[in-house]
Amino acid sequence: MVDASSPAGQSEQGPTVYTFPGKSLLNREEAARYLGITPLRLRLLDIARCGPISLSPGRYRIDALDLYRSELFLKAALPVEEASRRAILAQAKIDSDHFEPDPFMEMATQHDLRDVMAFIGGRVAIIGGLVIVVLSHTPLSRILTHTLK
Repeated sequence: MVDASSPAGQSEQGPTVYTFPGKSLLNREEAARYLGITPLRLRLLDIARCGPISLSPGRYRIDALDLYRSELFLKAALPVEEASRRAILAQAKIDSDHFEPDPFMEMATQHDLRDVMAFIGGRVAIIGGLVIVVLSHTPLSRILTHTLK
C-alpha cells in the first residue's frame, strides 16, 4: 500500500516492527485453569465437540476461551460484562498452583456435556430399537429365542 504523502509509486522501505501480545496460546491444563474447570472436563468437551475451539489438539487461544465463556453467559441470559470480569480474574489463575473451580463454568459445561450425551444416547436407543424390530421378524430371532431358553 502506498502512502498518500509520498511521491507516486515510491514507498518507504524500512524495518517493520510487529508487537505480539503476551501468552496467547495455552495448553490444556492452563486453559482449564483459565476457564475454571478441570483438565478432564475440558478434554471431555473437546471429545464431544461442544467446548472451546482448539487451535491444535490440546492448544487453545485465549480469545477462543473468552468467546466460549461469553457464549455460555449469553446462553444463561447473564450479562457479558460478568464474563469479561471473570476473564480478567482468570489471567492471574493461569500460572498459580492453587486451582479454584468456577461454579458457573462447572455447571454450564456440565449442562453442555449432558446435552451431547442425551443426543448420543437417543440416537443409540433409536438404532438399537430398529435393530430389535428388524431381527424380531427374521428366522434368526427364532433361533436365538430357542437357544437362550
